Amino acid sequence: MTEKPPLKKMLALFNHIYDAVSSHTRTQAIVRLGLSRSVKERIVKHRGLQEQDVEAFLRVQFTRAFPRTAMTLGDKLKEHVEEAYRSWLEFASNVEGMLKQAGLSWSTVEEAADFLLRNPEAVRTLTRLGPGKLADFEKAASIAEENAQRFNIYTIPVCLRFVFPYVDPGKARIYVQEAKKAFSLIALAHLKKMLEAGPRNEFVLRRLAMLSELIKA
Repeated sequence: MTEKPPLKKMLALFNHIYDAVSSHTRTQAIVRLGLSRSVKERIVKHRGLQEQDVEAFLRVQFTRAFPRTAMTLGDKLKEHVEEAYRSWLEFASNVEGMLKQAGLSWSTVEEAADFLLRNPEAVRTLTRLGPGKLADFEKAASIAEENAQRFNIYTIPVCLRFVFPYVDPGKARIYVQEAKKAFSLIALAHLKKMLEAGPRNEFVLRRLAMLSELIKA
């Protein structure tokens, strides 16, 4: 059997964990209980989740359901979590090496992602930051795009923030720190792609803003 390349293996590991938690009956039950009455009524009326209610659904799913299900599945997920985390650290180490070669750090990635996400006139105001800061942000965005532009915005950050700490509480603080790195890298990659493509995509921005709030809480 052919061994998967490191990146594909890492993504497969995180996808397995995310899918195991999100599809579990406990997760589904907690989400149903956590949604407001109005959201439930709209789901019944329209036979599915409406766009206006997706954010409420994800908030309940990630912050309430995932942690509880992770604790329930702790023993079953522990080895998968350990392997996925090792893969992430290897990937993150490679990214960090690229950042250092460019004279940057993870802080630059986080700062650039925060700036582009918070600033509605990001493309115009980037030039006001000064040539040094602008150059740093551009280099960080290029590294993010090179490494993470095809990553799903949810899977890795959500697993690191809302699953891993509840499977392995002893390293909870470290997992949360890594979740912030993962989110910033992936968000920056998606933001760069969006800004280069043309008009601002409000759908992408809303999802990233919500996830930023949850991951950094």
